[in-house]
Amino acid sequence: SKLACERYKRALDEHLPEEYSEVVITTEGDRRAAIQKLVTESRERYGHLDPESIRKRIVTNFKEEEYPKILIVTEMLLTGFDAPNLQVMYLDKLLKEHRLLQAIARTNRPYKDIKEAGLVIDYVGILKEFKRALEAYSSGDIERVLLDYEGLREEFGKTIRDTLTIFQDLRRDYERETLLRAIEILTSQDKDKEFVEKYKKLRKIFELLGPHEVRLSHLEDYKWLSAIYTYYLKVVIQRPVDEALVQRFYDKTVQFIHKATEIEKLDDLPVIEFDENYLQRLEEKVKNRKERAANMLFTLNRFILVDRHRNPVYESLADKVERLLSMWKEKTRDYRKIYEECLKIIKEKEELSKRQRALGFSDLEYSILLELEKSINGPNDFVPLVKELSRSLQNHLFAGWIQQATAQKEVEREIRRFVRKLKGKFGLSFDEMNRLHSKLADKVKNYGS
Repeated sequence: SKLACERYKRALDEHLPEEYSEVVITTEGDRRAAIQKLVTESRERYGHLDPESIRKRIVTNFKEEEYPKILIVTEMLLTGFDAPNLQVMYLDKLLKEHRLLQAIARTNRPYKDIKEAGLVIDYVGILKEFKRALEAYSSGDIERVLLDYEGLREEFGKTIRDTLTIFQDLRRDYERETLLRAIEILTSQDKDKEFVEKYKKLRKIFELLGPHEVRLSHLEDYKWLSAIYTYYLKVVIQRPVDEALVQRFYDKTVQFIHKATEIEKLDDLPVIEFDENYLQRLEEKVKNRKERAANMLFTLNRFILVDRHRNPVYESLADKVERLLSMWKEKTRDYRKIYEECLKIIKEKEELSKRQRALGFSDLEYSILLELEKSINGPNDFVPLVKELSRSLQNHLFAGWIQQATAQKEVEREIRRFVRKLKGKFGLSFDEMNRLHSKLADKVKNYGS
């Protein structure tokens, strides 16, 4: 009832700051003193807005701001309330059929790969009503829609055990050597995707379990796996987890795990930007040579291989990085050699980028130049030839040209004319000419679109 909502608000205010909770009910026409006092207090807090505007402001603040954290409702917001950050529903009113399903759906809505389920605290015994409400659905549709605490407890323990098997031969400590070995296992055996999925599942269940004793019995295992996950993010993915979302949705993980000294040290590991000062900052911030080699390798992997088709310099180095990744996956990986080869690639990348700037070449022009130097042997000066091709293509590479058949034919004709000239000038065979034509056409489609 509305009076019950008012009483909940007063009780909560005795134990929590007033801004933690808000009542969302219709008050128009209700002259009871307790309800009118709520109305007066709300208008004082929200600048004397009308009741409907106040309700909208409260809902918006719940979705987007830190406060309120608790909404107290009786009938409102069970339908049409779209707040995927809603995590827990305390239910002390008997709901039936579609209204019960709607209320649970509001709580269960997934959110940004951070939340995949909600928690319903049942004070009235809704399980029979829930089963009755689901009778219209097939068993396959409703499987695992509702899990009790015992099911969560068992799932948490099983997922912990399954995840630990990935690292079954590893010492359970927080030494960087151990964590680096964990990264080797994940990346060389292609286990990283499996590990990330299992860890995120653990993190979600850990929050749902609340003060359950199973959390404490597995706390050390979960903390160790959290250390590996944090280290993996910093070294391989090279980005910290979204701190704002973690603080908001995983406060128990933050409280019990990330505040631990071992994890705090890993949270402080720097993510080093891949620019002209990368090597200098790497030397300053990462002292361990093996860690440095791993950082360099996964930085190259993230930029060179992922962005290879958006940058001609990266594209020219991609094969070398792929060979290094193959070397990394060998059981007898040589960190010294990996470090030295990474160093060569990074320095080559810097030289190539510097040369592009000095020439004043666009990405298209530079990609053509690098391809000519790769495909045609000898100490040749291709710069004037590249400029010549660039000028001949200039009028054809307008926005959307690649979708127009006529424009495509004109571009093909210019490239073919250019390659025929190269055949005569450098004595290319017909096969060499055709291969070069195909590669240059790909460059133009990629960088000239």
